[in-house]
Amino acid sequence: MSDRFMEKSFLFLLILSLLLHLGVGTLLYYLPQATPPPQEPVFIDLQQVPDLKAQQQPRQQETPRQSEHRVRVPRETAPRGRDAIDHGQPAPPRPQVQTSPPPREASKTPPRETQIAPGSSAYSLLKPKSQSARQSTAPQLFPSASRLAGLEESYRRKFENEIAEGETRFLNSDDIQFGSFLRRFENAVYGLWRYPQEAAMKGIEGITPVRVTFNRSGEITKVQLLESSGAAVLDDEVLRTLKQIGTVGSFPKGYDKDEFHLIAFFQYGGARRSLR
Repeated sequence: MSDRFMEKSFLFLLILSLLLHLGVGTLLYYLPQATPPPQEPVFIDLQQVPDLKAQQQPRQQETPRQSEHRVRVPRETAPRGRDAIDHGQPAPPRPQVQTSPPPREASKTPPRETQIAPGSSAYSLLKPKSQSARQSTAPQLFPSASRLAGLEESYRRKFENEIAEGETRFLNSDDIQFGSFLRRFENAVYGLWRYPQEAAMKGIEGITPVRVTFNRSGEITKVQLLESSGAAVLDDEVLRTLKQIGTVGSFPKGYDKDEFHLIAFFQYGGARRSLR
């Protein structure tokens, strides 16, 4: 077969396919569509609904009678108690027992009192305390701020020449030159200083002022107890703490002297410790 014949055959088949598709489409378009028949409405008469039968409750089984004749039993009642008395109903009478009258001496007996010897320890507890005794046992804030201020003022007057020359400082002073040195010393003290347990349990309190001398390397060379706190256990704890402190750092560069003196107040009060 030649190519020309093949082309004519392909065109013929293509035209024939188009004509068949057009014919089928036209036939489907013009054919009448089948419509479903209309459904007739259904009417329901509610009056014809059958009545539901009432549910019958199960009847209790009757207990078989033991006797053919009825017998009346006396009604049982509980004894009257406090409720009957509260509602105003009379209580049943109690049997009265006649007893002989008590002796006159027993009726005049005064109320019993606890007799304690005046010299005993319990007598001091039961005896009413006077107003002065109550004031003495009242809790006090110690060390007081007024006492601490008085101590600082007295020591400022005593060491005013050394403070003016720059060789002595108070720990709570706002000195810019020795500020860093004083803070290092304070941190070293709080790392070792303790409130003695026996003093805290007994409520022993006080203030221990000391004068501490440092060399240029920052080592403590001398500790002077300026005044006792009144309790040796508190003073010994301060001295023990200062002996265990090592080097706290060198002096500031602007300070050209070989020693530096520091006055600090070790306070014990209320099972707490404070350094000023």
